[in-house]
Amino acid sequence: MREIFFSSSQVLTYIIKRCYLKSYYINQAKAQRLLYCSYGSVMALFDMRLTDERPITWEAGPIFPRALFDHMHHQLNFSDQQNPLEQRLCPPAILYVINQTVDNFARKSADELNEFLTAPGTPWYIESNKGENLGVIMGDELIHQYFLENVINPDAYDGPTMEISITGYSNTNDMWA
Repeated sequence: MREIFFSSSQVLTYIIKRCYLKSYYINQAKAQRLLYCSYGSVMALFDMRLTDERPITWEAGPIFPRALFDHMHHQLNFSDQQNPLEQRLCPPAILYVINQTVDNFARKSADELNEFLTAPGTPWYIESNKGENLGVIMGDELIHQYFLENVINPDAYDGPTMEISITGYSNTNDMWA
């Protein structure tokens, strides 16, 4: 699995800003669910971890502890011009998937999202043993499979390609996804 090491707090900041710009209702719980959906969607489409933090099981569903802490303690920097997502320093395909995920899931209420993400068969349900084990780091492979089977249809993806240059090659025809 390839990894992108965007800070979970930076991705969460980007998601919250998008919600405000699109006039989607957002609160802390919903922000965490949208971050998780973005994480799972990127993983399903590109076999790639979106953030430097993995989600854990928590009472109300999956959360990213550091991003939640930063959000709860007003440490998200909404005026940071250095956020790589806003500077478009991350691959366009990643931004596209985050934007599409937010647009798709932000219309749901936090309760609807929570119900969807904690239902029997979901990674949260399995990893938490039906909500009994909290604080468990959720497995990427389980998240990948669930989003691939239940959320994302790679054949229907029509966004930018995920091209990463092969080190040592300057020919743009030698790209891989």
